[in-house]
Amino acid sequence: MSKKEIPVENIVLIPCSGSEYHGELARQGAIRLVEKSKIASISSMTCSTIFLKNVLLEKQQLVEITKNHLKHSFIIIIDGCNTACASAIYKHLEIVPDLIISVQNIIPKQHMNLNDLNTFKNLPKLSEIKEEDIRKVNEFVLQELAKQGLNIDKFDEN
Repeated sequence: MSKKEIPVENIVLIPCSGSEYHGELARQGAIRLVEKSKIASISSMTCSTIFLKNVLLEKQQLVEITKNHLKHSFIIIIDGCNTACASAIYKHLEIVPDLIISVQNIIPKQHMNLNDLNTFKNLPKLSEIKEEDIRKVNEFVLQELAKQGLNIDKFDEN
């Protein structure tokens, strides 16, 4: 990962699109960070699915606009699980994030017994995201930004 100075007004969060609990945690965490955190005033969020759609449909002008914007941003990818879809999309496009965070490393994923159907019934539901889990993810992201040299205390929390 590259180590570049964090542009004070340009942090871009790229979360997982959220098809499972940890992915939804990544997505909800990113939304909260850009709307209701100390970095809300200097951050934005982009969707890797829309970016991938533009690539696949060969909408080169939109791809180049996005790439140019990201080139001048501090990029944080928040993957939900170890499949790391968001990271894989940007790696394929030769866009190097400044920080990659895996939610699964913060909130361990429940192990499943594939032979027991009750295991699937007991998995966390997307509609039942725990506020505590979102808070843990966001605290981790903010701690990692502080390690990168961003003084988050100078920003007001929204």
